[in-house]
Amino acid sequence: MDLAAINAFVTVGDKGGFRAAATALGITSAGVSKAVSRLEAQLGVTLVARTTRSVRLTAAGALFHARCKVILSDLNLAGQEAADRSALPQGKLVISTSRVFGRLRVLPVVADYVKQHPQVDVEVRLSDRVVNLVDEGIDVAIRIGHLPDSSMIASRIGETRFVMCASPQYLSAATMPSHPEHLIGHSVIGYVAPDTAVRFTYGFMIDGMPKSMTLPSRLTVDDGEALVSAATRSVGLIMVNDYLVQEQLDSGSLVRVLREFELPPIPISVVHLPTRNPSSAARAFTVMLRRRLTERP
Repeated sequence: MDLAAINAFVTVGDKGGFRAAATALGITSAGVSKAVSRLEAQLGVTLVARTTRSVRLTAAGALFHARCKVILSDLNLAGQEAADRSALPQGKLVISTSRVFGRLRVLPVVADYVKQHPQVDVEVRLSDRVVNLVDEGIDVAIRIGHLPDSSMIASRIGETRFVMCASPQYLSAATMPSHPEHLIGHSVIGYVAPDTAVRFTYGFMIDGMPKSMTLPSRLTVDDGEALVSAATRSVGLIMVNDYLVQEQLDSGSLVRVLREFELPPIPISVVHLPTRNPSSAARAFTVMLRRRLTERP
C-alpha cells in the first residue's frame, strides 16, 4: 500500500485538518488532499468527510486511522531497531515510570541496560503522577493504560491485566468462587487511590460484556504491595495488576481465580515527544524493555 498516503491520512486525523497536517509534514495542503484521495480510491471507501468548514473522519476512517497509527509506529520502531545495529547508545537517558511497576519490572531491565551500555548515564524517576515530558526533561515515559489522543508518539511494548487471587489457605477455608456473583460474602481486601481516596471497583467480563461491581471489605489499603502482603497472609481475595503478583503466582503462595471472567489486557506503552527523535540510547532501552516484558508468562 501507499505508505506516504497512509502517513498523510494519519496526520490529517491527528491534526484535525489538511492545513495542519500539511504544516506538520512540510508539504502543501493540496498535496495532503491528493494523497488522501488517492488512498480512498485505492480502498474504495471514504475516509474523510470534507465540508467547507470542517474535516472529520468517517466511521471507516476512524477505524482505519487507529489501525494505521499502530502500524506506522511499529514500522518506525522497526527502522529504529535496524539503525541501532550501527549506532552506539551514549549520552544521558531520563526515564519516567510509575512506582510499583518501575520497581518490579523497569528497574531490573535498567540494571542490565547500564551493564550493556556503559556509555549511557541513566536516570529513572518513579512517580504515579502523569509527568510533563517537556518541562521535566524526560526522554521516555512508560504509561499503563489506554492513552488519550495527544501529540505524543507511543510504542506498545507489552500488556497487563487485572487478576483476582487469594492464598491457598484462604481458598481451602472458603468456597472457591466460580462466578463473580459468588464474591458476595467472601472476604475481599479493598483498595483506595492514595491521592484521591477513590475506591477501586471490580471489573469482570460477564456474558461477553464488561461489568463493574463494588464489593464490601473489612480491610482497605492505599498501596498495591500492601494488598499483596495481606493476601499472602490469607486475609482475603484481591484484584491487582498481574505484574504485582507474578512472583507469588509462580511460587504458589497466591492462586488465580475467576480467570475466565477477566477483562481484556491493558496496553503498556513507551511515549516520547514527536518533536524529539528518540536517541539511540532511548531506542535501545525501548527494544530491551519490550523484549523483557513479552518474555513474561
